[in-house]
Amino acid sequence: MVTRRKPTDKAAALPRGAEAPPADARSAQGATQQAGYAPVLNAGFQATASRVQEMHQAIAGKTFDGLLRVPGLSVPTRMVQSVHDAITQGVYAAVRHGGGAAMSLAAGAERLAADPARVPGAKEQAARSALNGVFGDSLVAAGSSLAVQMGLHAGGAPLALTAGSLGSLRPRVCVFIHGLACDEQSWRLRNEAWGDSAWAQALGADRSMNYGALLEHELGVSAIYLRYNSGLPIEANAQAFALLLERAAMAAPQVLDWQLIGHSMGGLIARRAHDVAAADGLVWPKRAPMIICLGSPHLGAPLEKIGHVANAALNVSKVTQPLGRIAGARSQGIKDLRHGLKGKAKSLAPPALRFVFATLGDESDTTMGPLIGKMLGDGLVMASSAADHDASGDVQRVEVAGLGHMGLLNHPRVYALIRRWLGAPEKG
Repeated sequence: MVTRRKPTDKAAALPRGAEAPPADARSAQGATQQAGYAPVLNAGFQATASRVQEMHQAIAGKTFDGLLRVPGLSVPTRMVQSVHDAITQGVYAAVRHGGGAAMSLAAGAERLAADPARVPGAKEQAARSALNGVFGDSLVAAGSSLAVQMGLHAGGAPLALTAGSLGSLRPRVCVFIHGLACDEQSWRLRNEAWGDSAWAQALGADRSMNYGALLEHELGVSAIYLRYNSGLPIEANAQAFALLLERAAMAAPQVLDWQLIGHSMGGLIARRAHDVAAADGLVWPKRAPMIICLGSPHLGAPLEKIGHVANAALNVSKVTQPLGRIAGARSQGIKDLRHGLKGKAKSLAPPALRFVFATLGDESDTTMGPLIGKMLGDGLVMASSAADHDASGDVQRVEVAGLGHMGLLNHPRVYALIRRWLGAPEKG
């Protein structure tokens, strides 16, 4: 007999930025919090000034060490070094204090000018999501109100996890999960490819073409979107999402089919959340028969692997160690992409898995196209990682040639695969 854990048991152990949102939708979006951009900028300014000072001292230190070894120059060198160190410390201290004072004034002005009830616009929210992708874990640790709170959204508004709010969901729901440094708006970008497709006129001229809107129109599903802090560890986000979807399933018992569609990091979170939820005996995995992953680095992303090696190389020399500290300040979410889901425990009853991976090579070029695709993948994720040939069971893998990583978010060729997997008839 499997005992299901209560959501509150695990939620208490999650990072604050990864907790499932409260029932009140305004609180879930953080609309009552002030932006607090000035403190974040101040922290970045102070860290940068410190790293510059460390590089200055390391470079100067090598010069002075060489002069100290020259006979007859050790005494004057120490005198010059003492003066140099005193002056540079004073200069950098003045820079930090001056910059900090300016940022403090800016923070005060920001607090006076900020409207606590203001909801960030689309562009500001996109900027916050990008910031969270790079420094999201640090924002949470600092208690910054800029840290994105996990929540479900539909129609541009947050969804409260109550029967009243979710009662209009249809029996089949598609949950779209964005990737690193993105938010739910990313699924509506890059509309240019739809002009000559079979769905060019499906939604009318005044509506944005995207997978969710088309699936609602053609298949009668409900499309909802997860927003989360992509700078937090993938495991923390997966656990939080597992609990969040359980609350949604409890509030919407009429939903019999939860389809998870994740792009890049979002696919990793979808798969890991399903495994965690199934292991804990939660309800929704039994109603989630399929996960569709678009360009997800299941076996790791090469750019983060290169970043890890570069970070290690920078830390070898005292001169470049400050740059290594800057490189090492990237979020844990980014660092987790180095390994993807390798080494993670897998469910004994995995869902059907559908992997779409793009390659930059042109499919019409039978000579160079496959070679380019093999060498570059989709520009960010290699085909071998996105295809995850280690996965077993009901797995289908499809390559989409001539498309980049971000192109997977909104393209008719990808949509044709999604709708087919969801049971729609073929369309020309």
